[in-house]
Amino acid sequence: MPNKIRVHERALGHLSRGLYRSPASALRELVSNAWDADATVVRIDTNYPNFFQISVEDNGDGFSKAEFERLMEGGIGNSPKRPADATSVHERPLIGRLGIGLLGIAQICGAFTISSVPKSGEAFKARVRLWDLLRTRLDAKDQQVVHEDGAVTIVEIGEYEFEESDVKKQPGGTRIIADAVHPTFSHAFQQSLKFEKYQQPPLDWGKALRIVSDVRSLQELGDYWRLLWELSASCPVPYLSGKALPDGLIADDQKQLTQYDFAVFVDGIRLAKPVYLHGNPGGYTTRKIGRQKERVYARDLVFHGYVLVQEGTQLHPDELRGILIRIKNVGIGYYDPSMLDYRINEGPRSRWLTGEILVDEGLEDALNIDRDSFNRFHPEYRAVQSYLHKLLQEKIFPRVYEQIDVRSEEKAKKKKKVRREQLKKVVAQATGTAVRLRFEGGVAGAEEAPRVEVKQSKEGTELVMPEPSSLKTKKAYRELAAAVLSLFETALRETTRERQRETFTRLLLELLSEW
Repeated sequence: MPNKIRVHERALGHLSRGLYRSPASALRELVSNAWDADATVVRIDTNYPNFFQISVEDNGDGFSKAEFERLMEGGIGNSPKRPADATSVHERPLIGRLGIGLLGIAQICGAFTISSVPKSGEAFKARVRLWDLLRTRLDAKDQQVVHEDGAVTIVEIGEYEFEESDVKKQPGGTRIIADAVHPTFSHAFQQSLKFEKYQQPPLDWGKALRIVSDVRSLQELGDYWRLLWELSASCPVPYLSGKALPDGLIADDQKQLTQYDFAVFVDGIRLAKPVYLHGNPGGYTTRKIGRQKERVYARDLVFHGYVLVQEGTQLHPDELRGILIRIKNVGIGYYDPSMLDYRINEGPRSRWLTGEILVDEGLEDALNIDRDSFNRFHPEYRAVQSYLHKLLQEKIFPRVYEQIDVRSEEKAKKKKKVRREQLKKVVAQATGTAVRLRFEGGVAGAEEAPRVEVKQSKEGTELVMPEPSSLKTKKAYRELAAAVLSLFETALRETTRERQRETFTRLLLELLSEW
């Protein structure tokens, strides 16, 4: 008979204090809990600019004292998701949790107070204290943390006690106040405000994003701005508008997100997804990914999304580059600049690309427990990866290269026009008349040396020039060569060699000053 494999209870104890890679990831889990609880508003207060306390408050359904006790006394990591057929007031897809998210705030503080006024059941307020040096004590089998109860190993990571309060008078929902914030966290955020140019973000998130788009990396703005940006990227909030991206890429998703009626405020700033791209001189290559449905190992995988390339210009900040996967509207990690391990080196063009894969069904089993990354060899993840890479290789980047050629040709035409106008301006100053250019004759490879004729009449001066393509020099120098020949012939109109030399030198320098 096969032997069983068991996971030690201490593993979850370790995870409870090292699960998320950033404060934004931990707070995202509390926001997701509020989403599942049918909240319409979540308010996060960081105690800016001191950061000695953080509070998270929502107006959702809340949970009862009995539910809290079950969660604290064995339910962490063992709480079931809400049933798939459970109704949501706003018809939101349910994110679901294992209960670990509540303790994610342990990475920010050593203790917190939680109160909740549920729609049904008893309201409560409790003080939660988490043990210090938990990992070391777990490994040392500290009896306060790890002890046996008969045949069962008990792992305790902290303690809680209910407090007397008139919590019933509070509005419905849940409120968490982390007032024992780790000094390292407070200090890091205080230090981030010393960037004199970027201290307090404007309350208008659109204006804040314009500031963000002017920096190469969020590192230039500091930890506080990064917190805001990462929360806006990962939470299930709407975009700034349905026109936040060109070609209606997110119009349908914006309509759906707006119908969900869910808002997240941080220190009074209402967050929206940090994507707003317009006005690039080179334009955009866009691809809307329609609803894709694949059967992977007898299970449905359903997703849609978009890919956008900002032609000829790197995206700012750097953190916006790459592909972000969302599961039921929640960002998993952040934008992946490797484009899900895309194998082809596209050079600087890969730094022009951003996109989102929005997973409606599936891929949850591919999530790592931190909910910030994936098992990259899970078959559902590989299916998404394969689709994206084929799209990039066969549709997106070929189009980008076509656009590069188009831009190069347009740029060359514009430059040629500007340079010819400059030539006319310089010659006009020498002749005192209007100047017209006419190109004729001249065949590449002809034996006769190319010449320019300067014809003057009552209407002005006409330069009859050989076609630049006929000149025996590198392509990049042909326009310049034709212009220099024109200046030379213009200078020859002077009566003495000395005046010819002076005129040619002066005209040439004037031409090159703006060439």
